[in-house]
Amino acid sequence: MKKNNKFYMKKELKAVKKYKFLAFLTIAISLFAACEDDFSDVGSDLVNNNNFNSLLYDSSNLNAYSVKINGAQTNNFNNLLLGVYNDPVYGKMTANVVSQLSLGTTNPDFGIDPVIDSVVLSIPYYSTAVDIDDDATIYELDSVYGNGPIDLSIYRNNYYISSLDPNNDYEAQEYYTNQYNTFDQNHSSLALLEISNYTPSAQETVLIELNEDESDDTEQVFDTVRSTPSFRYHLDTEDFQEIIFDREGSSDLISNANFQNYFRGLYFKSESLSDTGTMSLLNFSNASITIYYTYSYETTQENNDGTETTVIEEDKDEFSLSFSTNFNVYENEYENVPDQEKLYLKGGSGSMAVIDLFTDQNQLDSIRELGWLVNEANLTFYVDETQVDLEDTITQPSRLFIYDINNNTVLSDYSFDISANDNNPFLSRLIHLGNLSGDNNRRYYKLRVTSLVNNIINNDSTNTKLGLTVSANVNQTNTTKGIFTNAPEELENIPVGHVLTPEGTVLYGTEENSDKKLKLEIYYTEPN
Repeated sequence: MKKNNKFYMKKELKAVKKYKFLAFLTIAISLFAACEDDFSDVGSDLVNNNNFNSLLYDSSNLNAYSVKINGAQTNNFNNLLLGVYNDPVYGKMTANVVSQLSLGTTNPDFGIDPVIDSVVLSIPYYSTAVDIDDDATIYELDSVYGNGPIDLSIYRNNYYISSLDPNNDYEAQEYYTNQYNTFDQNHSSLALLEISNYTPSAQETVLIELNEDESDDTEQVFDTVRSTPSFRYHLDTEDFQEIIFDREGSSDLISNANFQNYFRGLYFKSESLSDTGTMSLLNFSNASITIYYTYSYETTQENNDGTETTVIEEDKDEFSLSFSTNFNVYENEYENVPDQEKLYLKGGSGSMAVIDLFTDQNQLDSIRELGWLVNEANLTFYVDETQVDLEDTITQPSRLFIYDINNNTVLSDYSFDISANDNNPFLSRLIHLGNLSGDNNRRYYKLRVTSLVNNIINNDSTNTKLGLTVSANVNQTNTTKGIFTNAPEELENIPVGHVLTPEGTVLYGTEENSDKKLKLEIYYTEPN
């Protein structure tokens, strides 16, 4: 994704500088003063922080480990990934799409001797307008990963997509990203469309359309219609003559239930051409296939003597197919978490981390008895420079996301973050979910969890498990069902934003003997 709002970028930079300055003073002063009071095991690790008139405690016991994600439900998504992405750590990920189509009109009447003029497939990209050049709008694409060409093919899907699951009391059917082989082995042998050396285009869509209101028998008036960039290609007219128009009047088109059993949708297949590849996020909620055709019809013409003659006239019309059920299937080279010393975060159906705060109950009870007023609490995750090229800022996710696994919800810090920006996720919730920061030797993500920690210490809130993932959009808080390995029983769902990005990183965990070890930093004030 790309940031395009200069005003908010300046505002973000000022905010980041301010918080970095305060954090620097906090750490620098804490190095020169120690807490004079003895709080046994807890108090021995306290550091005075005069800048905030508070103390720093960073020795609470916590645990963090990686969890492999084997699959995620995506048939409830409006947006889906398509393409091939090669991660320098996790290898190649292929994202294909299965789509079920619906008739715009059931039991259609195409007129007399209809002839298809063209068939157009259109799926919008996500884009931002950045400039205007004469009448043209200049766009930049969002959510595009990599710039290497790939091959794309669209096939007729042969696997029936059911809306109900007969094996689960006819509950709503769920489709998961790990069903790659099921659909890759069940499509037509001949492609409906083949695109060689494909890369997403940021060009706006320009159409010339007949203005029927302004046109007459003597003059035709055309309008230029411009729209945002889209995955827009012409499909073969003979294929859709056979699939749709030749079935006019048959039971196959009498209802969408019949049609979806007869024509089981499309399978979008991606194939890599090199070690790079490209993957993009597409808006399937606004996808369509439009069939433009010419047909004849009977009408009457009045003669000079007052009689009428039946004549055949021609006209043009269009018939649309909408995309009703769509989901991703992924193929990954990344199959297993390498070890539990590091935290492996990989989008798609990759891996995430689980974090347990205050794993020593006696330690937590001692802290609670002290009655601290928590001024600030942070979890700082350092990028493992031995596995990740720290000079590579392109493949590194700019944001992480942390959530309450037990209750499947965001943290209270997320809700209270005054930097929330619903119109620009790149600049949203920077206090709670800090950007990738630091220099090439010490890059890190700082996540503020002040409200969470304060509630655990002072309000006796339940110490919940936390999920840590990458995120394509921190404003997107909904979750989806997942299939996991090495997961706690509380973990059932993962953020949609994690599933819809291929990016990944490797972070230092709690087992490291390093100054980059994951710690919970608590800045607090003692009671009077």
